[in-house]
Amino acid sequence: MARKNKKNSKINQRIRKYFDDDPFDVGIERVEGKTLSELFATLGIYDIEHNKTLMVKTLRMIWSEADSGMRHDILNFFESDGRVYKSEKPKKEVVFDREDKINALLEELDVSQEEAVRLREAYLHVRSKKITIEKMESSLRHIRFEMKKERLERELEGLFDLDDCFEFNASLKYELYEQHFHKILTLKTKPYAYEYLETTDFDAIVQKIGQDKVTVVEQKQENINNFLSNLKYPHAYLSTKEILDALRASPPKSKVSYPLISQKLLKKIVKSKIEAEGVELHEEEVLIRVNEQLCLPYSEQKISYKLELHVELEGLLEEIWNAKRFNFDAILAEVKKEHEDEFLLTLDALVKECEEYAQLLHFSQEELHARVYEYLFELLPQTLNITPKIHRKITRRFLHSIHDELIKKQREALLARTIRDFKNLFPIARSMQRKLILHIGPTNSGKTYEAMEHLKEADTGYYLAPLRLLALEGYETLKAQGIESSLITGEEQILDDEATHISSTIEMMNYDVDVDVCVIDEVQMIDDRDRGWAWANAIIGAPAKEVIMTGSPNVKEAIVALAEYLGEELEIREFERKNPLELLEKPTHPKDVEAGTAIIAFSRKDVLRLKQNFSKDFEVSVVYGNLSPEVRREEARRFREGETQVLVATDAIAMGMNLPIKTVLFSKAEKFDGIIQRSLFPSEVQQIAGRAGRYGLHEKGYVGALHGDALHVVKKNFTKPAKEIKVPFKVMANLEHIKLVSTILEENSLEEILRFFIKNMVFDGPFYAASLDDMLEASRIVDSYDLDIATKYHLACAPLTLKSAYIISAYERYINALEKKEPVYYHAPKLTGSYAQTSEELLRAEDMVKEISLYLWLSYRFNDYFVDENKARAYRGVLNKYIEETLRQTQLSQSCKLCGTVLPVNSKYSICQSCFKKNYVHKRGHRRLPR
Repeated sequence: MARKNKKNSKINQRIRKYFDDDPFDVGIERVEGKTLSELFATLGIYDIEHNKTLMVKTLRMIWSEADSGMRHDILNFFESDGRVYKSEKPKKEVVFDREDKINALLEELDVSQEEAVRLREAYLHVRSKKITIEKMESSLRHIRFEMKKERLERELEGLFDLDDCFEFNASLKYELYEQHFHKILTLKTKPYAYEYLETTDFDAIVQKIGQDKVTVVEQKQENINNFLSNLKYPHAYLSTKEILDALRASPPKSKVSYPLISQKLLKKIVKSKIEAEGVELHEEEVLIRVNEQLCLPYSEQKISYKLELHVELEGLLEEIWNAKRFNFDAILAEVKKEHEDEFLLTLDALVKECEEYAQLLHFSQEELHARVYEYLFELLPQTLNITPKIHRKITRRFLHSIHDELIKKQREALLARTIRDFKNLFPIARSMQRKLILHIGPTNSGKTYEAMEHLKEADTGYYLAPLRLLALEGYETLKAQGIESSLITGEEQILDDEATHISSTIEMMNYDVDVDVCVIDEVQMIDDRDRGWAWANAIIGAPAKEVIMTGSPNVKEAIVALAEYLGEELEIREFERKNPLELLEKPTHPKDVEAGTAIIAFSRKDVLRLKQNFSKDFEVSVVYGNLSPEVRREEARRFREGETQVLVATDAIAMGMNLPIKTVLFSKAEKFDGIIQRSLFPSEVQQIAGRAGRYGLHEKGYVGALHGDALHVVKKNFTKPAKEIKVPFKVMANLEHIKLVSTILEENSLEEILRFFIKNMVFDGPFYAASLDDMLEASRIVDSYDLDIATKYHLACAPLTLKSAYIISAYERYINALEKKEPVYYHAPKLTGSYAQTSEELLRAEDMVKEISLYLWLSYRFNDYFVDENKARAYRGVLNKYIEETLRQTQLSQSCKLCGTVLPVNSKYSICQSCFKKNYVHKRGHRRLPR
């Protein structure tokens, strides 16, 4: 080790002189890219991208990690080049007392001028007190030795390597296939002892090494001649051209004794002998990757994996050049067995651990292994390496599956007592001879109008709306015709004892009230990810002689399939749009927007931004989902009656809102659907676009976009058929299901019961359990309170905005009061001013309205505890007026996220200048502002 360090130290010192006395890592940066490429070629490294940054980084790594031989090759390159790469940085001045001491000591020594220069260089950066005559004498001896070697190197035209072998270039003759050429190879003599080189006369050494060079060249030429004469013709693996090319291209120096062949050719030869996926040539070995399979114990399944073979390059080249009939079968079999045996041991330990967990279940070995393999295939990526992490994951998943098996008998009892044929859960509907009628067509086709006219003529009827706003409109339409009606929504009930008709949100349908006609609006919502179950339940269970469904054409096949399952008559009436809809060819500049236009955005933030922009030229109404139905209705009224000229809205207007819109312009053509940001579907484009050109008000409607990219999406989807809605349909667990599962599983956690229902509930019809994501999130909250399962169920069904901390806080306060059986009072929050100054204040007011909706919803189910229904309803009017006044303002500011100070209009920052200076400059230094 000491000898190696000494060699490295010598090389490090020698190479400094070519970098202006800087170390290698610093000086290499000053070398041109072309010279670096030549260096890599000299080192025999060809497979590198000739990018200077990459080459410098690679050379630093080689210099740091390589042995002294590689460092010596690099030193030889720069010594042969002879150029000094000067530094642009000024060198530190040598301290005068050090120089004086060196000069004084040099006077005591008998040195030549060159020896003196080298001694000065050697001690240039050594502290004065460490410079002694003894050290300088020792250094002088070494300098004289090095100078002697340098003279020998010049005289003999070569270099001494780190082992003091003399390395030189020689021209060797190659005669093969009637071709003659010479090739420069780097040869070396045997090593010479330090004492011999130091003490022997210079001329004697020159004569000795000269004779040795001749001997080495002769021996090498003889070896080459023997090698070439023994080459078979024709060769088993190499063509004449490939042999000649390999001999010519083989580097002057190599760690293998046989000529190297190109990686491409090596791959070709190896792949002719073994089905290799990949072959990589390295300095002393060849890495071969092979696709293999292992048949798993107690199974016919096979697991695929990649096996790596590390083959010695020297031996492989020997077999190729000598044209031996080599194969990899023995190596492959040995490595494969070793690799698979190790895997089978770890697999056996994993299976045995799982077997201990599953003792009570008495699994056979086949079943036990099959369960482990289920997770093994999922978690093991093209390898047989079962890491501790994978081991833990598999055992955890296995334990989870055991839990399901342990309650299997209870689940079977549950399913035996549950009516699996879903339609039979609605006995009144099944006892009636129902007729199903489907009205399908685009918007503005009159399909809903015809259904409502039929409903008005019926003695008794039900109107099921997708939104509370539409349920209210349906109620008012019936009342306007002199029809006694009731309104039932989640948070509001206007009951008339003489009522013959009911207008209701679809989730609030009463399946025990039979009627003559039931209208189910927007039936394509059966495909909705979160609420589709309500439409499926209503279609199957509506207790009406005639069930009229209205929706878009893409729901047709789904309703046909549902009617076949029910065994009921289905009549389909198709409607055409009453006036044409024209697609604008070019984007509409905001300055060209006319009165009667609806601008469509897909977020509250974008709606408010667009409202502010268009308020410069128009009175503007806004509609978005976070607004209460009352405010949405008021904003629609203002637009309908001409108080405003432009409507900025989300796709909330796509569902049943009849407005005098002449032109619909999309500001964007993508939306966040709760999971991902995506482009609009054809059905969404068509449903929104269809609101343009209200029949009776406009001869035609116009559809376009504010920007070219949005218009491109709109054009692509405007006439494209909407995706057909397919079975199966989602259905919802009702309270009776929940109680039954709770009883059998002896489980009071609503979340666990819902998850059980989702995973295990099986139906005979075209149905599956809804995912109930929002209900699951609510169930996690209610499960932390001591309540019976029915109360938890009702609470989890409440209308919640789970992203609002304000709503969740109120929700938890209400649950806490129910747990303690205390009255729940409504506490009206304070408002500042008659309208909101900032978008944050507006959002808070919107959340306050939602809190009231939540309070009223719960008051209908827990009326003994929610005692402030009238107060809450009255304050909802106050809040709605506050929001309406806010929306009439032309500007809304933002407030500082840190201190709440109102920011300037159109500020591009989210904090004020004061908070920036306080929190980001003084305390943390300069940082980028949060956007």
